[in-house]
Amino acid sequence: MSAPGIGKEPLFTLPDMTAVTHLPKPVKAVVYLVMLAVLTVAGLGALLATIVVMGQVTGAFDVFSLLS
Repeated sequence: MSAPGIGKEPLFTLPDMTAVTHLPKPVKAVVYLVMLAVLTVAGLGALLATIVVMGQVTGAFDVFSLLS
């Protein structure tokens, strides 16, 4: 008896970094630029979330009054 899903093919798979190394240089550059853009947006989102939390905790500003 096995758990459901064991031995089945996954619905989708993410490519690993070795697949990127086989691409031509211009395509590889675009892939790396997209990855850099995604990481930048995630970093800025985390920074803004930290600023909002710190502002709420310290009482520097009220986010809920800005939303209404």
